[in-house]
Amino acid sequence: LIIMSLLETYEQQFGITIAEITSKINQISRISDPDERQSAESQAERLFAEARETLEQLELETRSQPPSIRQKYSTRLQSYTAEQKKLENDFKQAKDFAQRQQQRDELFSSGADDNNYHAASEYRARLLDNTERLERTGRRMEEGLGSVYETERVGRDILADLASQRETLTRSRDKLKSTNQDLGSSSRILGGMMRRVVQNRALLLLILGVMLLVIGAVLYVALKPRTLHIGADSATSTTPTKLPVAPAPVP
Repeated sequence: LIIMSLLETYEQQFGITIAEITSKINQISRISDPDERQSAESQAERLFAEARETLEQLELETRSQPPSIRQKYSTRLQSYTAEQKKLENDFKQAKDFAQRQQQRDELFSSGADDNNYHAASEYRARLLDNTERLERTGRRMEEGLGSVYETERVGRDILADLASQRETLTRSRDKLKSTNQDLGSSSRILGGMMRRVVQNRALLLLILGVMLLVIGAVLYVALKPRTLHIGADSATSTTPTKLPVAPAPVP
């Protein structure tokens, strides 16, 4: 926005200088006093130098702009340069006319004929018509610049809206990245929990297997001595029982 303001400042300065040059050209064609006319010509030449310097600054500033802005102001520079050259040609014609007018006035004062005076009056009228045409052209140029400024304002508003939308999209993208990171962290946590569940299940199955083996071993050990005892009891019951022998009676 600062750069755009600088370019607009150069344009406004050039427009003011061109308007002053047009006014000086009109004065030159109307001033009859040689000294005043020479002063007006000097002022016009100074204004032309300022206009050329302003165009040079505008051109240098335009070269440093992005392609879209550079192309737009390059077209304007061509129009401004053509307008300045046209005013320089009009200025030259006004000076020539003023010199011829001065010579004719001197001739008229010494008894020149009325035909030359009439021709000079017609030439001056044509020059005034050209001046009016230049003024109309200047007004049209100012109206065109107003339209261009309005278009630029609309363009800046559109660019501001686009910049706001871009910031919104950037924030949404950052939130999406953060959400993806959170989902990745959650997935890793869930994966770790699943692995621990599987490990716990495997550990429980292992413990259960060990417990079954221990229970089986305990049952085996507990049942085996009972079986042996039952066998021993059976063997004892099958052996014949010896009856005690009574002692012989004493005679």
